[in-house]
This record gives sequence, C-alpha cells and structure tokens, in this order.
Amino acid sequence: MALEARICPKCGSKGLVPMEAEKKCFCGGTKIVFNVTKDEYVKMSDYERNQMIEEMNIQPLISKEDALTIYNVTHSTEIIDAMIELKQKDIIEYGLKLSQFKNQLEQKKQVNQQEKNQVRCPRCGSPNITAGQRGYSLLTGFVGSSSTVNRCANCGHKWKP
Repeated sequence: MALEARICPKCGSKGLVPMEAEKKCFCGGTKIVFNVTKDEYVKMSDYERNQMIEEMNIQPLISKEDALTIYNVTHSTEIIDAMIELKQKDIIEYGLKLSQFKNQLEQKKQVNQQEKNQVRCPRCGSPNITAGQRGYSLLTGFVGSSSTVNRCANCGHKWKP
C-alpha cells in the first residue's frame, strides 16, 4: 500500500495516508499532498515539516486540537466553519464558545467512563442490576443475610460479584 504525506489547510492536520484514501479531512477541508516521498517525510523533524508548510504558504484557519474538540462534540463540519468565522470576527467570543465545547467534551468523556465502569449482566449486557442477599446466616439465622448475589432485572440471570 503506497502512502503519501498530506496536510489540511483548514486545520493543519498532517500525516501519512494511503494514496487511495479520501482527500477530505475530518474538519471538511481538502487535504493537499506534500511534495515529498514517504521516506523523506518520515525522516523529517517537526521543525522541517513546519518549514515546508510555511514555504507552501499554508496557514491553518483553526488548530487541529480546536477542530477535533468541536467535531467530537457536534460531528458537524458546518459548526467548525461557523467557529472559524467567529474566530475571525470576535476572538473573545470564539474562546468562550470553544471552552463550552471543551466542557461538553469532558462531560461526554466522564459519562463514557461511568458507563464503562457500570456493572452489566454477563448474559445480556443490561445495566439494570439488583443486588440482594441470599443464604442463611449463622449469626442472625435469617435467610438472605450472608452473601450478595447480583440479579439482572432484564433477563433474570443471577451471579456472584
């Protein structure tokens, strides 16, 4: 598989991609091919790559990090375009909106982490779990007081944690 070096003039995203890969960037920009071979690109330092970008007169309209933040929250290239326009008109408002996107992304990551850590039924994957006591205790004599058993409220499967 042949690789070529590309850069997006919209967000500055750069790297090696398969030649047959789509030229559209995640931000909606159209990537430009660097005039170097794969081997030359790999051997270049970041400084040399940035020099080449400067020589090509490419000045990204938004940083890759900002574009990724906006895209990961909205999945919309139109909003990235609107944010670029806002950045050019009112940098302070742009900063405020971007911090809102960053907060939303952080909240999304926290929710994903909570969902990942949530106990799920090993049979059906449902998070709707009840924990109850089962068995007989020598101390109290009551049924249901010694060991905990998880029960899926979805399929009824029971298991010990």
